[in-house]
Amino acid sequence: MGESLSGGRGDGVGTGTLCGMKPKVRKLWLVLHVVSSVGWLGVTVGMLVLALAAFDAPQLYEAMSLLGDLVVLPLALTALGTGVVLSLGTKWGLVKYRWVLVKFVLTVVAVVATTFSLRSGLHEAADGVVGAAGADVLVASCVSLTLYTFNTVLSVFKPWGRTRWA
Repeated sequence: MGESLSGGRGDGVGTGTLCGMKPKVRKLWLVLHVVSSVGWLGVTVGMLVLALAAFDAPQLYEAMSLLGDLVVLPLALTALGTGVVLSLGTKWGLVKYRWVLVKFVLTVVAVVATTFSLRSGLHEAADGVVGAAGADVLVASCVSLTLYTFNTVLSVFKPWGRTRWA
C-alpha cells in the first residue's frame, strides 16, 4: 500500500498508516481539519450569541438559519471527512486509540444532530414558530459548544491509551 512514514514494512501494517501519507500531504489534511474544526467551533460560538440575542430580536433566526445551512453543515462535514482521512492515513488510526474513537463518535453524533435537528429547529424559528424552537436552538448551541470544546481537549491531551483493536 505504499511506503509508511515510520520506515516500517511499507504496507501500512504495524506502522499505524493505511495509505502511507507523506508528511506534506498529512500537513495539508491537518490544516484542512484544523481550519474546518475551528471554524465549526467559532460559528457555534456565534450561533450561541445569536440565539441569546434572538429572544429580543426573533429576526436573527433567519441569519442563524442561513449560517446553519451554508456554513455550519459544510464545516461539520469537512471536519468529519478530514478527520477520517487523517485517522486512516496516520499512526492514530480510527479505532486504535480511545481518544480518536470517542472524537469520531462525538463528531458523527454532532453532524447527524446538526443535519436533522439543529437545522430544522433554525428553520422553524426563522419561519416564526419561535416558542420552544428558540429554547431548543439555545440548548443545541450550548451542547454543541461543549461537545466541540471537549473534542478539542481530546485532540490536545490524547487521553486513555489504546483500544483493544490497536
